[in-house]
Amino acid sequence: MSSSKPRRRPLRRCVTGPRQSKFVDIFRTTPVETVCPNFFVLAHANGCAFAPHCSYCFLKSSFWHTREQKAFDNVDKMLREIRAWIARDRLESYVLNMGNLSDSLAFEHGRPLIADLVETFRVEAEGRGRPHALLLVTKGGMEECRALLKMTPCANVIVSFSVNSPAAAAAHEKGAAPIPDRLRACRALKRSGWRVRVRLDPMILGFDYRGIVRDVRRLAPERVTLGSLRAEANLFRFVTDDIFSKLERSPSPRGLSRYPLAARLALYRPAVESLRNVCPIGLCEETPDVWKALGLDTEARSCNCGG
Repeated sequence: MSSSKPRRRPLRRCVTGPRQSKFVDIFRTTPVETVCPNFFVLAHANGCAFAPHCSYCFLKSSFWHTREQKAFDNVDKMLREIRAWIARDRLESYVLNMGNLSDSLAFEHGRPLIADLVETFRVEAEGRGRPHALLLVTKGGMEECRALLKMTPCANVIVSFSVNSPAAAAAHEKGAAPIPDRLRACRALKRSGWRVRVRLDPMILGFDYRGIVRDVRRLAPERVTLGSLRAEANLFRFVTDDIFSKLERSPSPRGLSRYPLAARLALYRPAVESLRNVCPIGLCEETPDVWKALGLDTEARSCNCGG
């Protein structure tokens, strides 16, 4: 693997403005037949500054994809809401996911935020012995993680990297950091003492995942989540290439179209067998029968968004 400095990638212009609605809100799993935990969402931005967007991005069917990407800059209001959330007890989840509506680090170049968030969790959560955790989810690399690498790790902040086969990423994640750069950032953060998780998602038929699974095994993150390509019904109208052509359409308008069961198991099983004794493994937006066929515990829900 080359150690040369990665080429700087083009980013979308970072437009900023205030958010009028809540920053922190509960997200309950849809569709309900999947094994997924509920969690809280931190709506720090609409859209993603990586350009171009990933070809399969599930948010392409949402309103922001046809409008201007925006990072919200009324940060004082955001931090007040976060402090109030950390002070709450008896929550159904203690995870605040910053990567559900946008990449967590894609807007750092135009609206730096991570340092304020980490310090808030260091003081209000780690410092007070609270269970509340901030979950960062990114396809970024060393450049996007620069602020984190300059900071002392916080036990209540988790950094989760979405990775893929390098060939799949080159074909379908062209705006994100190249896989070697993501792995470099993974290793650097883990060496520094940060909590690191990995999402190998979405696995796509026709690509070889043996190499990236070996890389993840060597990294030994605190948790790995696997997922395969899937799509909501309305997403087909917005994706023009043939990436979804091998999915079986869901009979339910609110269901997910997926690869046939045998194909999904064939993607997952080698990764599960390689990683089983390394760290907890979960599946993203998968059905109970797939968890059970792979010998994974549906009750533990040891996937990316769980506590």
